Parts: sequence; structure tokens; C-alpha cells
Amino acid sequence: MLKFAPEGITRPRWLLDFAKQRRLPDLTAPNLAGPGEPAPTCFGAYGEWMGTPLPTWDDVKWLRDEWGGPFMVKGIMHPDDARRAVDIGATAISVSNHGGNNLDGTPASIRALPAVVDAVGDQLEVLLDGGIRRGSDVVKALALGARAVMIGRAYLWGLAANGQKGVENVLDILRSGIDSGLMGLGHNTLGELSPEDLVVPPGFTRTLGATG
Repeated sequence: MLKFAPEGITRPRWLLDFAKQRRLPDLTAPNLAGPGEPAPTCFGAYGEWMGTPLPTWDDVKWLRDEWGGPFMVKGIMHPDDARRAVDIGATAISVSNHGGNNLDGTPASIRALPAVVDAVGDQLEVLLDGGIRRGSDVVKALALGARAVMIGRAYLWGLAANGQKGVENVLDILRSGIDSGLMGLGHNTLGELSPEDLVVPPGFTRTLGATG
């Protein structure tokens, strides 16, 4: 607390809002508490999550039916899983290795993207998540068949550095990079992108589960 006290002093509005609460921040996860039970702490919730059986495709279908609206499944890296997402009625999938924080040896999302796109075609929307740091990354993903990309760390860096203005700056940088990429490729719109715009080294793309 002493180490970070000067930072609090330089932000009087935040300090005032914090003082009005007259208590430490609530670091529990109330949405994971059972009826009449106290909410678990963050570490308790994490332990519960780690000990919970993995969901099945029947579970995912149940969620989709309960929701009743547009439904995206994130974390698809295998063509077979992409087909299962189509079977349960998902409207979109995100090709994502979750930032590699589950298995650090998992191939990059963009390496799995072409095989997933080939597997499901236009049966649902295919997005890519992971590794988007500049506008040219967006261009590459769209050229390989993604409908759109999602950004996580990039906007969080901007948010941490300068709040809303920081996020807006990140988006401006990405937009500028996309424009530069399109100009360099001689295209006017994102819809003109195709795999032919890229030089993809042999062995770069990965079809998980394939042999040979």
C-alpha cells in the first residue's frame, strides 16, 4: 500500500470514489455462489473452475438453446470441432488458442485458421482471436478467410495506459495499419483480400488431428 500510495494521490477522483466505499474491494465471485451460500473468493472460484468436469457438446447445445440468439463458440482449433459447432446451431466460431495460456505449445490461432475455414465454409461466421497486435495482422487473418478478428491484450494495453483515450488510440493504430496493408497490396476494400495476397511458408498452416 505504501509503494502505490503516491499513485492514488495523483488520482484524487479515483481516491475519493474509493474512500466513499469505506471498505476494501469485494474480490469474490457472487455469480458462482449456490443459493444461501457465501460467494467464493477469486482463488476459490478458480479452484472450483479447475475442478469442474469439462463441458460436452451437449452442454454447449443446451446453452445455445437457452440463449436463443446469436451464439459464438470460442476456442475452436480443430476442423472437427468447427463442424460440431455447425451441428449444434452456432452462428459463429472463434479460432483461438486462448492466448496459449492453457498449453504453451499450442499452434498459433492463425496457423489453424485455414483448415477451419475450409471445413465449415460459409455455414457460419469464422472469427480469429489471438496474436492481433497491428493492422497487418488483421489483414492476414481476413486474407486467410476470417470474417473478423477480436483483440484482447491490445485494447487492454491502451486502457491501462490512458483509459478510454488509450483504447481509441489503439483502434486508430489498428485502422491505420489496415489501410496501409490494403494500400500495399493494391486493394481498395477488405473484401478484395484473398490467400493469394500472402506468402505462406510450407508447413506454416496446421490441420490439427491430421496425419502425414
